[in-house]
Amino acid sequence: MQYVKQIYVKNSNWHPPPAPIAIENKTTEFKKALKKRHSCLTTKCKRTNLSNLWPIQAQALRLLKRNKNIIIKPTDTNLGPAVMDTNDSINQILKERLLSNTNKQLMPTEMQNAMTDLKATLTSIIHSNSSKVSQPELTFFKRSLTNHFRLPIFYGLTKVHKNPTSLRPVVSTTNSLLAIFPTWLDYKMKELLPHVKSYIKNSTKVIKDLKDLCIPPNAKLFSDDAVLMYTYIDTASGIQAMSDFL
Repeated sequence: MQYVKQIYVKNSNWHPPPAPIAIENKTTEFKKALKKRHSCLTTKCKRTNLSNLWPIQAQALRLLKRNKNIIIKPTDTNLGPAVMDTNDSINQILKERLLSNTNKQLMPTEMQNAMTDLKATLTSIIHSNSSKVSQPELTFFKRSLTNHFRLPIFYGLTKVHKNPTSLRPVVSTTNSLLAIFPTWLDYKMKELLPHVKSYIKNSTKVIKDLKDLCIPPNAKLFSDDAVLMYTYIDTASGIQAMSDFL
């Protein structure tokens, strides 16, 4: 079967057959030697301080970890960790995101029913279009739908480069039911990207194109940033735009 890295999902029911007995014995002996060596080192270094921190540094880190009044979290654009007041951070997330008109709190039974309906819908779509996708894609869908799912997790990255600071919301759908179709769609869409007129491969290409431009000496370059671009795209309009492009 053809192997496609972007949509490969491990078959959890498959286990490799045993190697020849000589190799299996050597592997077992090697594992035993590793465990024995690890046990000797553990006993030898039991009372040895292996940390590269000074005691006062380690104590400071422990105090920070136990302090429930502050929260240490990553920031947007990889600007390093930020230390925030815990209540301020929670209130910011609630005020800017979770308590907005676009969100609705579901009871556990509502959530479970919604996920069950979603899985049934996705399964139906796959079955009705099975003749239009390749065998590796069908295998990807089949294995993905039999895996254990976790609920998507919401978190926020603080924009410390903004004044006042704001929040970049992130919904992590990794290993969730909602990640199946986006993973496949990303794989398919990347084949079309070079055909988009506004497509730019990377920042290096941008710099090269700018250097090659012949522009008047009084011209000015500027950049534009969309706010909540994807959440503002109407679903029906987005699908129609994709259909027109294809």
